[in-house]
Amino acid sequence: MVLYLKLDQKVWGQSDYTDSSSFDLSGTVYDENTLATARDISGYTGTFRLLDNRGNLVFSSSTGLTLNADGTFTMTFAEGSSPYTTGNHVLRLRLESSGNRLTCIGVNGSDYIFIEDS
Repeated sequence: MVLYLKLDQKVWGQSDYTDSSSFDLSGTVYDENTLATARDISGYTGTFRLLDNRGNLVFSSSTGLTLNADGTFTMTFAEGSSPYTTGNHVLRLRLESSGNRLTCIGVNGSDYIFIEDS
């Protein structure tokens, strides 16, 4: 089964980390590609994954990832644990529960992010 996601940010500075939530990456997971009904993802274990333009895995982590009942997720990076990359990337959120694995993908670029060199 596929779920759909929409990122709240389109641009992010690499190695951004701070106590301020304004540097977190966040978004919402939905049941359908119309992005109308948010999915409760609080019961899942998640993995935050960034892919380059060719689909190669650039970054993957479950540390700092928060999954909420209202379908929202937040990725908070600690010092030294943020992606070291620049350019256009695609986010994939992998959710697992009781042996089931779901992949969250975007619709019409809702999962694209540009990572700036900071």
